[in-house]
Amino acid sequence: MGRSIDPMGQRIAKHEMDSGVKLYHRRRQLQAMGRWRAALKRLRNPEDRFVTLGYLAQAHCENGEFQEMLTYAMQQIELANARDDPYMKAEAFLNLAKAYERLADFSKAISYGRSSLQHRSMDPRTPGYAHLVIALAQLGFSQFQPSLEAFEQAMQVANKTGDKLLELQICVGLGALFTLLKDLGKALVFLRNALAILHTVTMDDVHAKYKSVILYHLSVVLRKSGAIVDAKDACDEALRLSMDSGNRPVQARCLSSLADINRELGETEAKETFTKSWARYDAAYEIMRLINDRTGQVLVLGSMAKSASEGRRHDLGQCECQAIQLNKKCLDVAKNIGCKHAMLKCHLRLQELYRQLCDEDSEDIAKKAVTSLTQEMELFCNFCGQRYGLKDESLQALRCSHIFHERCLHNHLTQRENKTCPKCQCKAILMDNISIQLSPSAGSLDNVGAAASGLCRGPSTSAQGGSTTASSHISNFVGHPAPSLMRIKPCCSKDDFGLPQALLAVDENAEASRVLKSPQPLVISRSLTVTDV
Repeated sequence: MGRSIDPMGQRIAKHEMDSGVKLYHRRRQLQAMGRWRAALKRLRNPEDRFVTLGYLAQAHCENGEFQEMLTYAMQQIELANARDDPYMKAEAFLNLAKAYERLADFSKAISYGRSSLQHRSMDPRTPGYAHLVIALAQLGFSQFQPSLEAFEQAMQVANKTGDKLLELQICVGLGALFTLLKDLGKALVFLRNALAILHTVTMDDVHAKYKSVILYHLSVVLRKSGAIVDAKDACDEALRLSMDSGNRPVQARCLSSLADINRELGETEAKETFTKSWARYDAAYEIMRLINDRTGQVLVLGSMAKSASEGRRHDLGQCECQAIQLNKKCLDVAKNIGCKHAMLKCHLRLQELYRQLCDEDSEDIAKKAVTSLTQEMELFCNFCGQRYGLKDESLQALRCSHIFHERCLHNHLTQRENKTCPKCQCKAILMDNISIQLSPSAGSLDNVGAAASGLCRGPSTSAQGGSTTASSHISNFVGHPAPSLMRIKPCCSKDDFGLPQALLAVDENAEASRVLKSPQPLVISRSLTVTDV
């Protein structure tokens, strides 16, 4: 005989599920997860078990506990397969894609995201989140044009379903994309819109989580724009919020951003300020290593390599050998995950270091790698033939998602009768308004600083008093209306080249990262998570 279901036990289990959600929203994560684990031992209903597994996977994901996240994710996909439920499979494939995107296995993230799109979904928001995870994975690969296209598809779903949290996450993703391409004006536009959307969120824990992410990305844009004081203010607040919520991935990124800021301050204030950055880099990398955040490791290693080179230039005890070693370590991790943009930056730094050392052979190898990666990522304008992404300049894309210098594309479209994309010959559509063509002063330092103050106060409004919507900015950008809305000798001879202690530690997650490449059914939950309750 099968095991009978105890009605009282099921009611207790359901109560533990609900109380776990309440505890989680009050930022008592450990207690919440304890309730959910207890509920799992009693629950017999497959749908309730699926939801609870999603709660646990999401909680561990936000804490940066990716291995624990996979434990529950695997159970969730197994349950979906056992029931052969197409609606549950759509969610399971999406969660699997999210897991692999977090673990920087971008190929699998894209593949499972597409699998989710092939299944019917009970939740109309699910396809939007599938497009979002595909966009983020493409961005991880530095495939900017496919990423932009997927972001647009996700925004269409957000507009159709009215999902403001999805719209918010798309804006943050677009802010990150344009930050990498150094179109800081557009990056700021999307981050402003993300914060404007955030002001409509009433749950304190959700508000704090997303605000820390937005402010972190904002600190990066402000620092690159030269607004160092504003960048530090934004990052300090993001760090506080991430520590309060226990979000270790964001906390580590904030520490790295603060180290970058202190590195910039070191050039204008004092050597002591510059030196402070290394302690924060070390702390950030240690967190990234412990939680196996390989994307974060690339971020920190790249910043450390740049800091090592600048430290030598400012006579702070740094040398080329340390900078070269850090760049090579960063390059290894970036190659492993396929992040071409990080690889490009490593080769650019190595090219300059080898030039200073008069190592012509190594310099030439790095130079060739830079050229090859630039071509692979198509980081050049088809009109002027010049690279973009090297300095702050406004870019523009067409409906086909091909990207050009804004000024070049504008001239092309205004001087030719046959308005087509020079890359794919598709019809070129460009909407002539401020969302497409930022004014020359839009990305200036003064305006960026003023915008930073606005970000801390609240949502922006137009002259007519209406809110600026994120959906209008992305649709305008892609070009169609929104559905709704001297020789230097190396001085170090040690094998470790004076690297920080965190980099010399044994990587206990190396074997685990190799295991992830096996085609095992793993999944985390998106729909029906604690942020959706």
